[in-house]
Amino acid sequence: MSRQNLHDVTLCAVDTVNPGLAARALDLSLSQCDFGDAMLIAHTAAPTRARFVPIEPLRSLAEYSHFMLKRLVDHIVTPWVLVVQWDGYVLDASRWSERFYLYDYIGARWPASATGNDVGNGGFSLRSAKLLKALASDQFAMEAEAAEDVLIGSTWRAALEADHGIRFASAEVADEFAYEYGVPRQPTFGFHGFFNMWRHVDDSAMLAIFSELDIRTLAAPRGVALLKIYCDLRKFTCVRAMYQRYRMHLSVEDVAYAFVRNGLSDDAAREYVNLCERS
Repeated sequence: MSRQNLHDVTLCAVDTVNPGLAARALDLSLSQCDFGDAMLIAHTAAPTRARFVPIEPLRSLAEYSHFMLKRLVDHIVTPWVLVVQWDGYVLDASRWSERFYLYDYIGARWPASATGNDVGNGGFSLRSAKLLKALASDQFAMEAEAAEDVLIGSTWRAALEADHGIRFASAEVADEFAYEYGVPRQPTFGFHGFFNMWRHVDDSAMLAIFSELDIRTLAAPRGVALLKIYCDLRKFTCVRAMYQRYRMHLSVEDVAYAFVRNGLSDDAAREYVNLCERS
């Protein structure tokens, strides 16, 4: 596979919860593309080909969002930045398109959102320096607990377009760039979402990820969604590894409630917990 030349793009992951796994995502992306710069912004170093940029721990979603919206601009010198997270990275560099450079923001489409507010996910996203500078301005005041990609793609989108000339990718282009929710309809440049990793990571590698992953991340709704998928696929080695870590920190009732939070009925949640217990 030929390498993709992305010298106008900085590859960047900001993570003070799972920096080792963020480093993995960076290195997987670097294995396919030549970036102008690559950095792991974290509170502690982790082995990676990217350079390490130390920061104080980000202790909440609000602090992460503030960093991405107001402070990331200080670290980027290239015209674009490709933001990756531990659970989202480059899948197939041959799917890169030069027309991605026509936009200031591209992230996986949100199928449940209205057209015009559906692009999109920030966990694997291409952002221009123009967008970063606009976001850092005093015009855009942070909202408590609001996710940074929701602010960009929905709350502030109209103002970004009207006042700063920010160009958002169309849903069609976003679908070529990456996927998150829903089954991908075509090969994409990248992806995002813990619950999608079963498509791209073999079971043995997932077992290593489960052992390293912060329990708060593992037990979050996206982790529980992945546990359900492994149950449905009858991949009991992965089920056991995830569930054993859950039970080190959570009761059976806690795990059942987590399934309910993911949209299952009480009876269905209990069936999945029983399956996990038997495994």
